[in-house]
Amino acid sequence: MTGTPRASVAPPHQSPAQWALLVVGLLATVAVTIYVTRLARKAIKEHTVMSEDTSSSPGSNGPGLPASHSGRFGTIVTVAVAVVLAVGTAYAYANRSLISGLFGPPVVALAETYPEKPDGPAFDHSAFDALLKKHVDDAGFVDYKGLAGDAAQLDGYIASLVKAPIERMGRSQRLALLIDAYNAFTVRLILDHYPVKSIKAIPADKRWDARRWNIGGQILRLNQIEHQEIRPHFKEPRIHFALVCAAVGCPPLRNEAYTAGKLEEQLASQSEYVHTHDRWFQFDPNANVLRLTSLYNWYGSDFEQAAGSVAQFASRYFPALKQAMNAGRKPKVQFLDYDWSLNGKENKR
Repeated sequence: MTGTPRASVAPPHQSPAQWALLVVGLLATVAVTIYVTRLARKAIKEHTVMSEDTSSSPGSNGPGLPASHSGRFGTIVTVAVAVVLAVGTAYAYANRSLISGLFGPPVVALAETYPEKPDGPAFDHSAFDALLKKHVDDAGFVDYKGLAGDAAQLDGYIASLVKAPIERMGRSQRLALLIDAYNAFTVRLILDHYPVKSIKAIPADKRWDARRWNIGGQILRLNQIEHQEIRPHFKEPRIHFALVCAAVGCPPLRNEAYTAGKLEEQLASQSEYVHTHDRWFQFDPNANVLRLTSLYNWYGSDFEQAAGSVAQFASRYFPALKQAMNAGRKPKVQFLDYDWSLNGKENKR
């Protein structure tokens, strides 16, 4: 998963022109800072040489330039550097969400946008459900070779998403649809490039930022589905344990589709699974060290908004950790290495 927001922060996926403006602004700030710094160094060097020349010249009555001139020079240099730093700081602050997005998933303000609609339109995920049951084992490893033989069925499900009545769906229907769509698209992406050792071996422009996936008539990128359509509209950090990036280090792909009627149970099950397996969760009560999947690092703000801290969120699923924290023992948090190798059955271990 990767990987930015709407509402109170800047949109997660910017147009090429916006990204160009951001990058140019950053480069300009750096360039101006370097330029002013060099000018200041040059001026100081020249000032020093001039002072030395003046002090050693015949008829000189004192060392260097008059004190008033030297003071004005120092003030000008100081002000120039201060202005550049102030402009750079203001620029970085104004674009903090975009800048953070350049180096990892964007920070978003979690919110619940959609009400439940018991009488809202449903969507049939049975085709995807059947494929998952057939080709995904209980540990989330995928038989991609076998799945390739059923690619037509997968494509049929993906095609059905084009007509999904997403704008009329209630909260649970919508979230289940978005999770299933994201996972189906990811599986299709792997099949497009199979055999492949890792999703990261796929060219970047064809991976999370490829604009090719149609939900309800809207063509989206995988990053948009996660960072625009899900995170800012559902106060639900557990989606990070449900959205799958086709990697061993990613939480497992369920061998069933998400549905509105079972969504709470499924998200709870996924979260419990992650926090009872060493690949994603380790707690050493003696050393008071908590090691978490890097998802907690990348999306730390999501978990903090929901529980106050990543440790507090994780403690919901591990009684020993909760007990230690209730006793006032704040664990040292570390993040586990993320295994990006493909979640194919050949990599099961």
